[in-house]
Amino acid sequence: MDLSRELYRRARALFPGGVSSPVRAYRPYPRFLARGRGAYVWDVEGRRYVDLCLGFGPLLNGHAFPPVVAAVQRQARLGSLFGAPLELEVRVARRIQSLFPSMQRLRFVSTGGEGAAALVRLARGYTRAPGVVKMDGGFHGSVDPLLFRAGSAAAGLPASAGVVPAPQAPTYVVPFNDADALEALLAEAKDVGLVLLEPVLGNVGTILPEPGYLRRVRALTREEGILLAFDEVITGLRVAPGGAQERFGVTPDLTLLGKAIGGGLPLAAYGGRREILSWVAPEGPVYQSGTYSGNPLSLAAAEATLERVNAATLSRVEAETRRLVAELSEVFRRAGRPVSLPTVGSLFSLFLTEGPVRDAEAARNVASAAHGRLLRAVLEGGVFLPQSPFETFFLSTRHGPRERRQVVRAFSRGVERLPRRDRSRGRLRDH
Repeated sequence: MDLSRELYRRARALFPGGVSSPVRAYRPYPRFLARGRGAYVWDVEGRRYVDLCLGFGPLLNGHAFPPVVAAVQRQARLGSLFGAPLELEVRVARRIQSLFPSMQRLRFVSTGGEGAAALVRLARGYTRAPGVVKMDGGFHGSVDPLLFRAGSAAAGLPASAGVVPAPQAPTYVVPFNDADALEALLAEAKDVGLVLLEPVLGNVGTILPEPGYLRRVRALTREEGILLAFDEVITGLRVAPGGAQERFGVTPDLTLLGKAIGGGLPLAAYGGRREILSWVAPEGPVYQSGTYSGNPLSLAAAEATLERVNAATLSRVEAETRRLVAELSEVFRRAGRPVSLPTVGSLFSLFLTEGPVRDAEAARNVASAAHGRLLRAVLEGGVFLPQSPFETFFLSTRHGPRERRQVVRAFSRGVERLPRRDRSRGRLRDH
């Protein structure tokens, strides 16, 4: 008996869909993992996989990174929760500020979704304007004001039952990479206080900003007196030490970080200009709190991670990512299969189409059953990755030539199993 199949049967009686987050479920059943080390994970039956999921991005240094393990163990012996300020908190915040100078002040929270909710509340309180603009396909956690067109939603509808757009607090959605659409919206909607976007879309696959797009968004928001926030939960530490704002040279008013800064433990932070953050309680009237905010174990993992983030290290990971993408591109070329492999930093995605994918609608249009078949074949070939065609793949500092060869072999076999023609379309799934 396949133990993962049996565990999934038991889990379905306990959890909706048998999982604690929707994207972990896939057909016929997900692999249950038991442990990870470096660039590898092992399932409950002992099978080893090269991991290109990496917890959906947080594990910049791979699994069980020894400095992180040691730091968490040391802190656990000192205590795991105090409900009081910590010197460790100050040290980690200063390291973040050194990488993200735009975060003149910040607040720690536990998850990116929690940070997104707090960031929206802060922007509304500071600007006294309730409207929020997000990008089609941008995912900012399971937050009601932002769960619109966040992946699988139909046009004009929320991405979840139970999410009701309130007329007093509207959420507007425009296409990514379309500054003209944003300009037209801002000319018409006079209640917008915040434009929030992922500078690189990461939850409909990896979709890069076109040249000049982010700069124009910055100019438009500045002209209108509207706050601009970058959700760098995925791009932070991944595309440059200072995230996408460093890589593309565009400075937002507010920034949201998560995933990689915690080194595998739950930690996120939102921050920005000093005068905006002064509105957060207890200094200001915008209330936000959390028992586990700035948790000592997470901060210990963060410090061990941030101490080792530098341009040279990230350049090596990016170079390895580009080598892998180049070899995968050659696999598809030899097989006569169209493919688009957008990559930046240590992120990349795979679309079974020719030419670039510039927005979420284009990503939806190229999703197919063939893509799912390919990813399942790659999994069977010993490579663990998200099984949705709308997720980003990640490399870590522990991935190297050996892992690259195994990934290329697995994809080569997977491409051979693709049908000659495929007309059925897949459906996008969110976290």
